[in-house]
Amino acid sequence: MKKKIFRSVLFSMLGIVIAAMALIIIVLNNHFISVEEDRMSVEASLAARGIEMNGEKFLKSIDTEDYRITWIDASGTVTYDSQADASQMESHKDREEFKEAISEGSGEAIRYSDTLGRETVYYALKLDDGTVIRISEDYDTVGLLTIRLASPMLWIFLAVFGLSIVLAGSLSTIIAKPINSIDLDHPLENKTYPEVTPLLMRIDQQNQQIEKQMDELHQRKKEFEAVTENMSEGLLLLNKDGGILTMNQSAKILFHMQENSHAKLTDMNEYREFVSSVLKGSSANLDLNVDGRNIKVIGNPIYSHKVLIGASILAYDNTRAHKEETMRREFTANVSHELKTPLQTIMGSAELLQNHLVKDDDCDTFYQKIHSESERMLTLIDDIIRLSQLDENTEADEKNLNISDTANEVRESLQQSADKKHISLQTELHDVHISANARLLYEIIYNLTDNAIHYTNENGTVRIRCYEENSQACVAVSDNGIGIPYESQDRIFERFYRVDKSHSKATGGTGLGLSIVKHAAEKCHGRITLISSPGKGSSFTVRFPLI
Repeated sequence: MKKKIFRSVLFSMLGIVIAAMALIIIVLNNHFISVEEDRMSVEASLAARGIEMNGEKFLKSIDTEDYRITWIDASGTVTYDSQADASQMESHKDREEFKEAISEGSGEAIRYSDTLGRETVYYALKLDDGTVIRISEDYDTVGLLTIRLASPMLWIFLAVFGLSIVLAGSLSTIIAKPINSIDLDHPLENKTYPEVTPLLMRIDQQNQQIEKQMDELHQRKKEFEAVTENMSEGLLLLNKDGGILTMNQSAKILFHMQENSHAKLTDMNEYREFVSSVLKGSSANLDLNVDGRNIKVIGNPIYSHKVLIGASILAYDNTRAHKEETMRREFTANVSHELKTPLQTIMGSAELLQNHLVKDDDCDTFYQKIHSESERMLTLIDDIIRLSQLDENTEADEKNLNISDTANEVRESLQQSADKKHISLQTELHDVHISANARLLYEIIYNLTDNAIHYTNENGTVRIRCYEENSQACVAVSDNGIGIPYESQDRIFERFYRVDKSHSKATGGTGLGLSIVKHAAEKCHGRITLISSPGKGSSFTVRFPLI
């Protein structure tokens, strides 16, 4: 703006100077013509008096170096000319100044010479005898006058130009300073030109409108952040090129990402194909494996006025659900397999008996096989139902229990089974109190002790201990049986997992006992650990919080 004011002031001043100079030249030119005409009128009157007194002799006696004098008779014939041979000159009866002098007594005319580039002023005066005396004089045109005055005018122009620059700079600064110092945040508090007041009022209105809109946007942003930052799911917003615009804290945690950087994701071909599909306008979902976790990713395109501008991605940790789904599939397959085997045995034995293909002496053997397989199948079903009950996550009634009392009950229940295998069932019990469900605690100790008896050779030893350690209540069941291979110890609590399938079936095991123990321990706020050496035995310890 300052430059515009500077140019406007400078050009205005220069325009005024140029116009003034042109006006001066025109005024001077007209003044010179007027002066010349007055002088020529006087000279013509003097010449007329001289002619009346002495005739042509008077004309020849005067000095006509600065002007030209011509004497013309009433018919327009030149009788005398101070600068030319009168006899050779053409008739002047058609000259403007001559005709005007004949009719009115005097006449004037100005004619321009293209050859000389000058103008000539003519003044004619009618004498008493009817002749006309004419005075003429050359003078400069406006152009020639301008050329003659060019040098002084140039100096004047340069002086004025310099002064104009100084004044224009000063004026532009003075004019612009109040405008440049306007406080746009508080426009109505400024003291400036009255002409600017409507603009300042408009700015103030816009400021109020913008402030209101900014408050609304800020509020919406806070609401958006409050929602997204408290989401357990990860949320990412992408632009149309697939770059991250924003992401919440859950997304950073899920993908272990830094702010607005998803290099870890873009390194995955699956993710790149997934984003490419979403940015083509179709919804998609994907299961990503990130650091051993299953992350479910759902993507949807975002449109604005029917134009795709980006995508939203929702992600959540699906590891537990994925694992449970995998376990359910495996569980269903294992249950089908485990039930199919005894059913096939029962059906096969029954079919042989029905068709009388079994000798009478062998019938008892087949009846016994049907009974044992049926019993095994019922045990398996009972374990499945019990495990399903534990999976329902229902709250179990808890009360103050002494672990040693429950351990004594288990010892009494399994004493007979231990005696059949000549196994020494020993106890080392101390009063330790916990808050737990009585049935679950019993199942924990019972299953661990029953497993120990089944997987311990004859004349072996199984020991049940109850004690307090590191401010925790502990129950430990140990044996000197066959032990568990190291490679199987991490999987021993999985459903239907058996270290030795043939031995498990021989002992009537379902492969669900330790799974039930683990779930029951978790229901009682406990944690089970295993120490085992192949050929030397195993020790299972369950630790509960004391009350």
